[in-house]
Amino acid sequence: MTIPWHAIGLSDEDGAVYGRLLSDPGVTEEGLAASTGLSPSQLRMSLQRLVDARLLRRASTAPTGWLPLHPKAAIGSLVRDRFADLDRVSAGAEQLAAEYTRGQLHAHPSSLLDVITSRADAAARIDELMATAGVEVVGTDVPPYVTDPDVVNHVEVALLARGVRFRALYAAEVLDNPGWLAQIAQMTELGEQARVLPQVPVKLCVVDARTAAVPLTATGRTVIVSESALTHALQALFELMWSHATPLRLTPGARPAVTAADMDPGYGDLVNLLSAGMKDDSIARHLNVSARTLRRRIAQLQDDLDAGGRFQAGVHAARRGWI
Repeated sequence: MTIPWHAIGLSDEDGAVYGRLLSDPGVTEEGLAASTGLSPSQLRMSLQRLVDARLLRRASTAPTGWLPLHPKAAIGSLVRDRFADLDRVSAGAEQLAAEYTRGQLHAHPSSLLDVITSRADAAARIDELMATAGVEVVGTDVPPYVTDPDVVNHVEVALLARGVRFRALYAAEVLDNPGWLAQIAQMTELGEQARVLPQVPVKLCVVDARTAAVPLTATGRTVIVSESALTHALQALFELMWSHATPLRLTPGARPAVTAADMDPGYGDLVNLLSAGMKDDSIARHLNVSARTLRRRIAQLQDDLDAGGRFQAGVHAARRGWI
């Protein structure tokens, strides 16, 4: 196996010297120079680099004056140091990128906004933007849509798979579409955090609280906003709406009938869907029950909670930690 010694700051010649010392600790300095093809001065410099890298230590009892350290521990330490250095470089790159953006905005204020007129180009650009996320993507969702509900957002799936947080805020009317409801259920199963509001004023997507995409028209005209006070304001707008929204917990398939037991799983679905503002026919369709059965379940829920109506039932359910 060929080791890329340059990855830990050493040369192939340094690796050859270290390898010879590992296999033959009794080798003399002359023998070491002969086997590696290095001149005496080159060998001394190589030995010093290996000492600096903590792969060798001085030992007067050794023929060469140096003894190799155990490679697993010594090289492992070097690799960890390199990873730490790369993490610092990565963090520095983020800072430099922010400085670059500020400089560009100062020199060319118009570069703050990039308007995309094509629906296909806008969709591709938003996917590219989301794919760069390192920490979190937040977004709001409200009709009309430009894609079919059965088209899975593979970019979001990939983000969730690598641990990127994804928070989505849906307008209540989205829940009336069985196709979109099924897709939301699928995404929440994968880790998406979903909430719902009766009304959502704007579609938006903000990546890592830095860059935002805001669709302007149903035809696909979209503006991409670079990091600025505007993107910070859009993130703050999302956080405000999120704080007033109702958590949405959906489970695929039908659920068992509601009983009077406090923690019956059926209550979880029913209370969440009611509090989300979903219409009765949509709730019945999601729970795979008839409208008559749903009305009976809602009445039973209100009786069990000693509530005079849906709103009061929601308050009592929240107090019990069901929402």
